[in-house]
Amino acid sequence: MVEIIQELDVMGFNDFPDPVEAMLNQHEWSDPLNRLRVGVVLTFSINENRDEQYVSYIVDELQDDSPVFLIRPAWLNKGYDFKVCVEGWDESANPAPSHSEVYSDLYWKRENDDEESFQSLCEAVLDIHEGASPSSVLERYGGNFDFSVGRTPEALLKPLPWLFIEQDIRYWNYTGRNMTIQLVEDLYDGKSLEELSLELQDIGAIHETQLAIPNQ
Repeated sequence: MVEIIQELDVMGFNDFPDPVEAMLNQHEWSDPLNRLRVGVVLTFSINENRDEQYVSYIVDELQDDSPVFLIRPAWLNKGYDFKVCVEGWDESANPAPSHSEVYSDLYWKRENDDEESFQSLCEAVLDIHEGASPSSVLERYGGNFDFSVGRTPEALLKPLPWLFIEQDIRYWNYTGRNMTIQLVEDLYDGKSLEELSLELQDIGAIHETQLAIPNQ
C-alpha cells in the first residue's frame, strides 16, 4: 500500500485542465491519440512537484460511485508510468486491473454467455482501443449486454482507456496500445484457450470481488 498525499479530480477522458488545453491548442494534431497522451503527460507535469510523493487522479466513476483513479508514480517509477486502479476490483489497498485479468473476464463471458453480448463487448473494447470514450461505447453497446459471469461491463471498460494510454506513454516511440490488443481480436475470432497466450484468472476469484456481476 502506498500513502496518497494528494487526490486530484482534474482529469477525465480527453478532458484536461484549462492550462493544459491551452497548450494543446497551440499545435495541430494529426493523431488524436497522440494529443491524448501528451495531454495526460502535461497534466501530470503541472500538478506534481519534485517531492517524491504519491498523487492520485480520479478520472471516472462507476454507477455505484466506485472511483476509477490513477496513482503516480507507479511502483517501478519509470518516467510517466502510472497505475490504473478501480475501487472494488479486488481486495487490495490499491486495486489495479491488469490486461490479463480483463482478457480473462472476456474469455469467461465468451464461454458462459450468449454470443451477441460477448461480441458487442469485444467491439466496445476495440472501439476504446481506437480512441472512443467508455461512456460512448456503453451508450452504443450497453443494450446488447446480458452477462451472468465476470465483472460488470462498465468495470471492465472504464479503466481500459487508461491502460491503453499508459502503454502509449511507456512505449512512447513504439506500438504502445497495440502491444496487447491482438488477444482481444483472437478471443473475438473464437480461438481456443490452448491457442491464446493468456494466463487465465480463475472465475471463482473474479466472483469474490465487489464488482462481480453476481455481487451487484
